[in-house]
Amino acid sequence: MARAWEVPGLGGRARFRDAAGRVILTRWSEMWSYRDGTQLGEDIEELHAMRVSSRRLRAAMDAFEGAFPARSFRPHLRQVKEITDVLGDARDLDVAIDRLTALLSGMRDDERPGLEGLVARYRAERATEDPHIAALFDRIEEERFEKKLDRYIGRHTGVRLATLRPRPPD
Repeated sequence: MARAWEVPGLGGRARFRDAAGRVILTRWSEMWSYRDGTQLGEDIEELHAMRVSSRRLRAAMDAFEGAFPARSFRPHLRQVKEITDVLGDARDLDVAIDRLTALLSGMRDDERPGLEGLVARYRAERATEDPHIAALFDRIEEERFEKKLDRYIGRHTGVRLATLRPRPPD
């Protein structure tokens, strides 16, 4: 599983709003760092790491929701929930394909056709998820969501990505 990034400048004496900004922006950067690998689709672990990171971000946003005006915060939270949901649909199929394929190797030839058919169906379903992921990522880029999120968090917490500069673990 993807290791969580350390949150720069987060200490025990941090104020709630400052902690909210630092954690949310770090979790966003962590999640978005897996974008290219997820979109490339060559390694299912990239998608897995992005989904895990999106769940961390979603949990952080839920935990720190009180630091922001509810009405203006909801659209940002909804966008992150959509990311988690879209990635989850693809990940569930990846896991099913992987586990069912592993079962095939231990089966007799006469037992395989039904399971092979199910794996083929799941692979076809999984192929339809890639365009959904690509469209979501494109829309996020077109709408400049990262920039909007950064400005929003900065306006309410004083924390911005440019000064926070979160980095992946070594």
